[in-house]
Amino acid sequence: MNKPPPVVLPKIEFTREFAFSDADFERIRKLIYKEAGISLNPSKKDMVYGRLVRRIRELKLPGFAAYVDFLESISGKREFEQFVNALTTNLTFFFREEHHFPLLAEHLKKKATAGGELAIWCAASSTGEEPYSLAITALEAVPGARISVLATDLDTSVLETGRKGIYAADKVARLPPGYAAKYFDKQSDGSFQAKAQLRNMITFQRLNLVESNWSVKRQFDAIFCRNVMIYFDRDTQFGVLKRFAPLLKPDGLLFVGHSENFYFASDYFHLRGKTVYEHAKKP
Repeated sequence: MNKPPPVVLPKIEFTREFAFSDADFERIRKLIYKEAGISLNPSKKDMVYGRLVRRIRELKLPGFAAYVDFLESISGKREFEQFVNALTTNLTFFFREEHHFPLLAEHLKKKATAGGELAIWCAASSTGEEPYSLAITALEAVPGARISVLATDLDTSVLETGRKGIYAADKVARLPPGYAAKYFDKQSDGSFQAKAQLRNMITFQRLNLVESNWSVKRQFDAIFCRNVMIYFDRDTQFGVLKRFAPLLKPDGLLFVGHSENFYFASDYFHLRGKTVYEHAKKP
């Protein structure tokens, strides 16, 4: 008995609003690497199209080639900020990778016995959920201590969100029990704003980790740089870690993301626990 011929489904062609050639993608890839250290592989081409097509529409440009030409021109320098913001990934939520926060609390308790201000740097703050989580952890661990949190990010739009400290109810619902009422005020529209005490602990400012000159000069008891260097190549990662070393106090801790491993920087840091590093040698 003859088998029926296989069913061949018609191939569906998806047409894009704007042409986006491999050459266009390569120019964008080089620009974002130079500006932000982000290394884009070819699989990210569709993502790049989706992130930037809105900018092309808004600027009323004919396509991607014209957009990159504009970015590289003198008149396009202000657009560069929008370009970087569009290609920056800002996935975050309160107390993400929760195993880090009890470790931070114990660390701050030990440090508080020596007196002085406790300083934490959140080096990829996104929309602010992480620095607010750090500030809450510090207040719970060492109430009454002087605490400061520096929150930096490349993306200016997410910094402004963090500075306001206003979040939707579903985001605040991720907080541990009791923390929403203790540290946030419910707004008339149903959102929640971090209380002034919490906001005043945190300084939000722009900082590009791959720029040659950082505005950060002081030392910190803990540095959180989680889930950002996965977008960097190894040379860029090593350069950032080398610059973190003198900014971390001799007994300070560096917290990184769950999928990040920096064994190649063993001259500067060694693994203390699950994605937590300390100085390889005491400075």
